[in-house]
Amino acid sequence: MQRLLRRWFSQAGASGSPPTAAGRPGGAGKPSPASPLENGEELRALEQRLWRLLMQPAVASTGRVHLLDLGMMRDRLGSGWLALRPRVLVAADAIIDRCLARNDIRFKTASDDFILVFATLDRHAADLVCARIAQELLQLFLGDDRAADLRISTAVGVADGQIQFEHALAKVLLAEARPRPDSAAVRSADGSPVMSGPNIHADDGDGKVRPVLRQLQLSPEDAGQFSIRYRPVWDIGKLVISTYMGTPVRIFPDGSFLEGTAALNSLTDPMELLRLDADALVESVEILNGLFRNRSRLMMSVPVCFETLAARRTRLPFLEICQSIPDYLRRFLIFELLRFPPGVPTGRLNELLHEVRPYCRWTFMRIEFKSQSLSGLSGNGLSGITMAMPADRSAEARLMEEMNGIVTAAERAGLMICVAGLSTTSMVVAARASGVRLVAGNRIGPLQDRPRSMIRFDWPDLYRDGEDG
Repeated sequence: MQRLLRRWFSQAGASGSPPTAAGRPGGAGKPSPASPLENGEELRALEQRLWRLLMQPAVASTGRVHLLDLGMMRDRLGSGWLALRPRVLVAADAIIDRCLARNDIRFKTASDDFILVFATLDRHAADLVCARIAQELLQLFLGDDRAADLRISTAVGVADGQIQFEHALAKVLLAEARPRPDSAAVRSADGSPVMSGPNIHADDGDGKVRPVLRQLQLSPEDAGQFSIRYRPVWDIGKLVISTYMGTPVRIFPDGSFLEGTAALNSLTDPMELLRLDADALVESVEILNGLFRNRSRLMMSVPVCFETLAARRTRLPFLEICQSIPDYLRRFLIFELLRFPPGVPTGRLNELLHEVRPYCRWTFMRIEFKSQSLSGLSGNGLSGITMAMPADRSAEARLMEEMNGIVTAAERAGLMICVAGLSTTSMVVAARASGVRLVAGNRIGPLQDRPRSMIRFDWPDLYRDGEDG
């Protein structure tokens, strides 16, 4: 960051014109290989805006330029960083977008750090925003690891044409921060800083008024309704449908729907995911209790997202519901972990599994349908894995081969396996031949509003419906 900003400052002072994406005044030559930023038209436009901000004398002196250094997180994740990197960067983007005002500027460097330039906040408020971003990111991927932290570098002035920086750890900034009555940052109900003033602007800082455009307004029904539905799961070994898999669905006005993790792709707010997880848990346990009182025995699988368990503010409310589940029902409950990023450190996974294990019989994790090593999922209390087979009948031969490899990897890791998404008899037969015991999909039974009692389901039942596969 220091080299980059020094170059921009010195070039601006010498030429009086903003640098290009290559870091050279005016010209359109090839990008400098030393530039830590990515290329592109959007980058050049952002650099123009950043240059205009940096050329304001008060910007550096008031501590509006910050570098959020992810190096300590990379070191903490170790070998898991490569697998987790896409999820970390997506999460960082979402958190930063939520915290920045419209005229603020952000860059991601080639080394996966973030430069943030605040258009109006003073140093105290900007420090607090950066520290809160760092805290939320650490909590999401490293939990309550007290040794985990991020370094925040703040530009505090310009001397002899060079920017002077001060460095601090996010936890120190949060511990020392004291809200000021006249600060531009205020705290929301959950303690996070929010900006009260900079969110409304008439221009982008260049004097040009932005047009006021008509905004798209759709009802919640048009965007799709979220709910929980249940899939029957066939235990091939015992020839019985003894489990119903709770799965999130997003139903659209034309009757089409998305199921499972695909239904949740549009959601990034942890509180929305918590609400869906809590609704699914409460509804499933109430159904399970009704069946139990009628002397029906049934296993119920309940989805819970990584975001719900990863952060303390969402995990604790969810666990409060878990604690209210009667002991006699817990042995009929399965938690299925959704949206867990690949490469989660073993210690972190074990920590989150430890939180839910007292309230269920088994824990399954939904993973992608592809050949992969599952050794990182063994030995931490995980009972099994669930995966949905792609709906591509033209590739059944390849999918069967991949399924054999997945089953072998699961057996080596000591994990049960459930294959969902089976829509043809041939794929059910192939799953059984591979050693899969638990299967689900339209061939076994469609989504249902409420689970039914446990029923016997034999091979003749599979063929009886006259399915064409």
